[in-house]
Amino acid sequence: MYVPDFLITYMNKSGQQIAELIEIKPRKQSVIEGKMSEKDRMIVAVNYAKWDAAQRWARRNGLTFRVINEDQMFHNGRR
Repeated sequence: MYVPDFLITYMNKSGQQIAELIEIKPRKQSVIEGKMSEKDRMIVAVNYAKWDAAQRWARRNGLTFRVINEDQMFHNGRR
């Protein structure tokens, strides 16, 4: 069974309640890059399959699914 890291709910600027499932992963496990071991590529491929299923489930249930890594968490003011 797959369980995301966080379920958050908040009100957007127009007052609509939004619910999101958030998965946090290291960049190494969330982005396929040129210089990766075969094992790391397999981990990312498995994660992509899990995230695809999570995205479909979330959409069917009125939620948003999002994966973030340290690049999004610790951007140090750079975007």
